[in-house]
Parts: sequence; structure tokens; C-alpha cells
Amino acid sequence: DSAGYAVYRLDLFEEAFCNDLLAELDYLEASGIPLRRPNGMNRYGAILSQLGFQDGLLAPLMRLVVKPFARELWPEWVDPGDCDETYGFVVRYRIGEDLELAEHADTSNVTLNVCLGREFQGGDLYFKGVRFSASQGDQEERAASHVRG
Repeated sequence: DSAGYAVYRLDLFEEAFCNDLLAELDYLEASGIPLRRPNGMNRYGAILSQLGFQDGLLAPLMRLVVKPFARELWPEWVDPGDCDETYGFVVRYRIGEDLELAEHADTSNVTLNVCLGREFQGGDLYFKGVRFSASQGDQEERAASHVRG
């Protein structure tokens, strides 16, 4: 574990890809097309599959990157038939927006967080124990810095 309980870091996307994806998302936001909130906590963001990113980005990313890593790192949690579904979304964080983000546990077998951010300070993710494991009751927070890409 490079960043805490079952939390690993890797360089995934190059700067150019992050810039291109952010430019596309900026364009979609400015278009006036209504964007559905990605979850109950974040008011600013979009569901990527509803914007056309499922077949060209989310599905291949899951099939070619996330699932092979997950099967290698956590075979006890990820069976060969797991990770066949994706729910990809982006959220925007700005000063004064979404100030009360609650602690939560994702309901997925595997979660991939990718930072596309432009310029920012902070933005750490905090992890505690892993559900359904011996560490699930641990209260120690372990910070993982968000780094672009």
C-alpha cells in the first residue's frame, strides 16, 4: 500500500489528455445542456457516461487498466466477473462550493480517483480502514495527495 489501506498511486494520464478532457468538459458546461449531479454530495459535476465517454474512455479504462490491477492487488475482493460495470463522473471543487462533503464509503469493489485539476492547493483524499476486512474499524486517517494525471 503506497498511500494507506489498499490505496495505491500511479501516473495514469498525460498532461495533454487532462487538458483535452477538461476543455471538453468546460465546453459541455458552457453549452447550457443540463448536467445531472453525479451523486448526493456534489452539486458541481457531471456523469461521464451521459456525456458520451462510456465506450471510448470508461469501458476500456476499466477493462484494460483498473480490472487487471484490481485482480492482481485484491484477488479476495475482485472476482473475474467483477468490475464489468462502471460509473464514471467528474466533480468540480472551488472555494465556496460544496463545503460540507461528508465522510463516506464507496459502494464499489474498486474506486479510481483521478485528478484532472488545473492549479490548486490541498485536495488531499483521506482514507481509513477497508470495509469487510480486519481494518474496517480503524479511525486513523491516512492522507493521499491528489496529483494531476
